[in-house]
Amino acid sequence: MALVEILVLFGAPGSGKGTVAQFLKENYEVYHFSTGNLLRNEVKKESDIGLKVKDIIGSGGLVGDDIVNEIVRRNIIDTIEKGSLIILDGYPRTVNQAKVLDDIMSGTLREKIRVLELEVDDEIVVKRISQRRVCVKCGNTYGPQDKIDVCSCGGELIKRKDDEESVVRNRLEQYKKETYPVSVYYNSRLVKVSGDGSPEEVEHRVDDALLKFGIKKRR
Repeated sequence: MALVEILVLFGAPGSGKGTVAQFLKENYEVYHFSTGNLLRNEVKKESDIGLKVKDIIGSGGLVGDDIVNEIVRRNIIDTIEKGSLIILDGYPRTVNQAKVLDDIMSGTLREKIRVLELEVDDEIVVKRISQRRVCVKCGNTYGPQDKIDVCSCGGELIKRKDDEESVVRNRLEQYKKETYPVSVYYNSRLVKVSGDGSPEEVEHRVDDALLKFGIKKRR
């Protein structure tokens, strides 16, 4: 099997990708790229593409595939030589984006890309998201099990409007229609893991799945 250089975290909203990403950062040699953070970093750096993103967001528009693809491509090329595993969180969201990712560096990365898909029942997803709170300062997410009113950074915890149950169900339907086909595209390079259960149970499943890809924990 080819050396894995890129691991795509895939799954529905609320499946636990953020929690798994944090676990991977703490226990494996990885660079974690979320599309949201990459976009914000470009805006902060005031790069050519960051200025475009700032104008689009400022006018209430959606950042198009061409810009997202370019930001991901730049960051992968800049990071791949450092030798650590790259975790992609929130990308690709469409089959077209997955094809663009495969074609980076003239297609030489295609066989070094693997996908970890988290599977969680829809009703569990709805419950998780509709009960979670988000820090207005740093963006950390907290579930109902977190009996706190203030984030560790000191920020206020709020419930976002797009986390209401009706909105969550609509997002799930949109995910199944627009994003789930990515799972089919990656079929031969993908391992599915249940995202249900305690964090420790999910982490153990993730460790086992990554071993199948030849990815070992940091010593």
